[in-house]
Amino acid sequence: MDFNQPVKRTLLHRRDIRCEGYEREDGLWDIEAALLDTRTSPVPLPFGSTLPPGEPLHQMGLRITVDRDAVIHAIEALTAHGPSPECRDIAGIYRQLLGLRIGAGFTAEVKRLFAGRLGCTHLSDLLGPLATTTMQTLWAAQIRNAALGVEVPISIPKPEKLIDSCYAFRSDGDITRVHWPDSYTGDA
Repeated sequence: MDFNQPVKRTLLHRRDIRCEGYEREDGLWDIEAALLDTRTSPVPLPFGSTLPPGEPLHQMGLRITVDRDAVIHAIEALTAHGPSPECRDIAGIYRQLLGLRIGAGFTAEVKRLFAGRLGCTHLSDLLGPLATTTMQTLWAAQIRNAALGVEVPISIPKPEKLIDSCYAFRSDGDITRVHWPDSYTGDA
């Protein structure tokens, strides 16, 4: 992906987020999200030390295990690097996600559970990409299983539920007109 040529500039901060979805041999899925922040110049840390350029300022991750209904059965939160030793202390709080279903209302519940001092900004930020990666992984499994002739029902929202979930899936757009004509609201 190429943006238009920018004016001359200097990189100061890089955030890398990686999400991956895995099908397990026990019929569940592991979804992992990792965040890495680095800076190009030294960073003074809260307790007097200085982080050298290129070293991780934040290096954190989440792994959830979900079933075919996108219900969370296990969660692991890790903080390998943070600006304060206390950053590692919050990981266990994310066990509150156990039993929750990723779907409608998930984002609002995450905001309620982990707002402000109740969570870690960076781990909580990973939950959005983790949720969408979960849905993409379950869809990928469903498509692959159908192509293989394997009957493994996966409980994901019906495609029609995507209508008006984003611009491309708007009710008066071409995708809806072609795939769900009964729900199309544009000009005939």
